Amino acid sequence: MDNLEREVIINKLVSPPLPLYDPTFPILLFWSPKAGCTSLVKWYFYQIGLLQTATNYESIHLYRMNEFEKQPNHKSKITKSLMTNEKDIYKLVRDPYTRAVSSYFATLINPSIMNNLAPHLKDGMSFKQFLYVIRKRGVKKGTINLHIAQQYTEGEELLIKNYIRLEQFSDELKKIEKQYSLLPSPIEKIVKSPHHVAQKMAEFGEESFADIKMTASSLNDSLPTYHNFYSDETIGLVREIYKQDFENYNYSLTLKPL
Repeated sequence: MDNLEREVIINKLVSPPLPLYDPTFPILLFWSPKAGCTSLVKWYFYQIGLLQTATNYESIHLYRMNEFEKQPNHKSKITKSLMTNEKDIYKLVRDPYTRAVSSYFATLINPSIMNNLAPHLKDGMSFKQFLYVIRKRGVKKGTINLHIAQQYTEGEELLIKNYIRLEQFSDELKKIEKQYSLLPSPIEKIVKSPHHVAQKMAEFGEESFADIKMTASSLNDSLPTYHNFYSDETIGLVREIYKQDFENYNYSLTLKPL
């Protein structure tokens, strides 16, 4: 890969959400919204000594955007680091099946996303309706909200050689801590968040929620598991919509059983 090709790919990658970069930290971390990003950011801030400061802020992500990423020349330093290949590069990724449901929930609770995506749906939206809407819109970055966009960026595999699967988050980070002689972190504590919708999920048997219209208030109650949102039709839609994520991150097209 020549410098020009590398620069083109880097310009695509160094855009929101910005990767986690600190000159004193040995690795650079890419991530996507709705793919374990809050836990990753908390772990990263713990490692560079900023977790308490970030926790005292209004929210972890507001601290990241308003303070951490506003450091002088922060974006240009990331670009230079990638151009000179000075750090090992990792990316956190998530199974498209579970992420699609999380993206659906994020849409329901965020009026700006909902109004942009489906202003015609005033009485709620089902998961199946959500999938048909985003299939029509497209999920490449720049065409849709980042909470819904596909995780993959064209050409990223030429730079990113290491992937952390959210499904093995704790184990993978413990390996990284050992490999780079980092601080042993309280990962189990870090990954807990009162905002995680998964904590509200309960077993609803075989009942299908693929066609059930939900609203923001629906998320205040007990929720079905990810599997309850999947029918043959919605499985097919997610496979089609997030085809590049399945292929590039080697996730199985088969929905894993509970």
